[in-house]
Amino acid sequence: MRSLLKKTLIPLIAITTCLFLSGTALAAGLLKPVGANDDAALAISAHRVDVTINNGFVRTEVDQVFTNSGTSAIEGLYSFPLPHQASLSELSMWVGEREILGEVVEKERSRQIYEQQKAQGNQVALAEKNDFKSFDTRIGNIPPQADVRVRLVYYQPMSIDLNIGRYLYPLREGNTDEERLSFWSVDDRVSGPFHFHLQLKSAFPIKDVRLPGLENEAVIQYGGVTHGDGEEASEQGGEQGNNQIVDVTIDRPAGASLNKDIVFLYRLDDTTPARIELIPYKADRNATGTMMLVVTPAADLQPITEGTDWTFVLDVSGSMDGHKIATLADGVSQTLGKLNSSDRFRIITFNQSAADLTRGFVTATPEAVGQWINRVKTIAAGGSTNLFAGLETACRRLDDDRTTSIVLVTDGVANVGRTEQREFLQLLKEYDVRLFTFVIGNSANRPLLDRLAKDSGGFAMQISDVDDIQGRLIQAKAKVLYEKMHDVRIEIDGEKVDDLTPATIGNLYLGQQLVLFGHYHGSGKVTIKMKARISGEEKEWRCTAMLPEVATDNPELERLWALSRIDELMAEVRELGETEQFTSRIVDLGVHYSLVTDYTSMLVLNDDVYEQEGVSRRNADRVAKERQAQQQRSQQPVRNYRVDNAPQQRSTDDASAPAQQTSTFNNRPSPGIGHGSGPVSLIAVPLVAWLNRRKRNR
Repeated sequence: MRSLLKKTLIPLIAITTCLFLSGTALAAGLLKPVGANDDAALAISAHRVDVTINNGFVRTEVDQVFTNSGTSAIEGLYSFPLPHQASLSELSMWVGEREILGEVVEKERSRQIYEQQKAQGNQVALAEKNDFKSFDTRIGNIPPQADVRVRLVYYQPMSIDLNIGRYLYPLREGNTDEERLSFWSVDDRVSGPFHFHLQLKSAFPIKDVRLPGLENEAVIQYGGVTHGDGEEASEQGGEQGNNQIVDVTIDRPAGASLNKDIVFLYRLDDTTPARIELIPYKADRNATGTMMLVVTPAADLQPITEGTDWTFVLDVSGSMDGHKIATLADGVSQTLGKLNSSDRFRIITFNQSAADLTRGFVTATPEAVGQWINRVKTIAAGGSTNLFAGLETACRRLDDDRTTSIVLVTDGVANVGRTEQREFLQLLKEYDVRLFTFVIGNSANRPLLDRLAKDSGGFAMQISDVDDIQGRLIQAKAKVLYEKMHDVRIEIDGEKVDDLTPATIGNLYLGQQLVLFGHYHGSGKVTIKMKARISGEEKEWRCTAMLPEVATDNPELERLWALSRIDELMAEVRELGETEQFTSRIVDLGVHYSLVTDYTSMLVLNDDVYEQEGVSRRNADRVAKERQAQQQRSQQPVRNYRVDNAPQQRSTDDASAPAQQTSTFNNRPSPGIGHGSGPVSLIAVPLVAWLNRRKRNR
């Protein structure tokens, strides 16, 4: 326990923006050169989104129609923020009534083929990944006075935090790529209708749902019965299983703007158990299987009661101007106002350099807190972003005898000073600190912030401008103020499982879920062991599970395994630099599993061009399997993949006693806001009130 307290805790809390310097928000949409008039004829005439959350992962389908009202063929470039942990797996274009599916090719070759086909006047499409910032889709030769329909699909793993699930459909541009913003303008409106539909299928009862800012727009159905945003699902009537299936629909008329994220939050019922779930896919008995392992643990994590030193590191660079800096001040003020009298705080600002405003720690008396809340609200933004200087200053003059939480408020892009990932990693190694990251909105340097958090033993959390920021802070504070599970490892006996990814887990915090992917061979029983240290004491939990000989329900798991492995390889590239070994492995995985990566792109070509260029139709075969499985799942009831609730053997002292149902975590509930592992602090109360909407008067 003492070693835990001597560690430095660094929560990185990033709070996003609504507006530009000019007051105009960039968003997902068509990109057009600034000041150009020749693209005025091109518009998005329909935008449809279909989201399915089921079996621990999310499928998002974006179906759009682009209209060229001009008199000549034109090229369209559609860009949208890169979703977190997303694998772009389908790009389709309709030629007449026929859908043509895209195939993945090495990135440079893809661009060459695209440009050649465009120059020849052929219809062609290309999807590329713009580093950590966006997915960009080019549509070549949209005919005059015609429409082109384009669809893209991406998958993401879904994890639960304190019994709360969160899905983000990113539409808000992050305002962090200055060169891009200076060249392109964005047409972010839909000339026709906008339709958004989300279906959540949960193996466990859903207590509540919420769509911040969309309370008067979203239509929510529990098992076919329509209710208002925030009503408790578990208390509604309706069809069988109504509290395990939720449908959300948003319809907007022509002219709708695509400049705000859509955030969907749901809370599982308080009775939801801590558990281990194993979701398999194996095409046939001779194939290599793929599995997703989801662990939602419960352990005795005790609160940390000593006074805390809080260091606020505030990004006041130019990209934080406008509404960002105001939101920053509001978030910091709320946090300052909740400090205890035994806490201390200091405030550091940075743009091209860093400054210690408070000149050391200040005791959190009501007078001092009030004074510095007023001071924070007057901070102005300007200049470049020296993120390294801000973190380096925060790591100095720390008291090893006190728990120190450093709160960094930033949009996460370093553009001056030291900017290499390896330099940030070395800084954290020198100070033996733990970093907790709240990643600002979209287009932030999420790979850097995630890696810093993981390597230092912390956690990462994203904030959108439409999030309930206070609720997100409460979720984070629940973790910071409790012990954690150190050095978590998963071992699976039986010699049937390999290629687990991520290979290194690190730490788990209160209510945090673990999601792993792996391959398995053959079939049969395996023992799953989870090991961790709590306050220096080694703990172990175990269960047995069956790996099936054939399991065809979830072919998408193959892509999710490959995406996780690619993410690990890209972390090595960012730290060590590009090498032939890394890049060739990423290209191989991208091509084999049909994923758009930093080194692969997806092309849509005519059938004869695929053959002419020697492009294999791997993705067409993979998509056919996935669509068939999706159709079958849509007609089936919700499936529970829990594997840790086997009946316990009868006691030898009383052979007549019935067998007791047990579990890996002794039938304890999953840690959530308001209950779970260890005592619950008062910080739970506001979030319970926030999530638990009052029922309508009947």
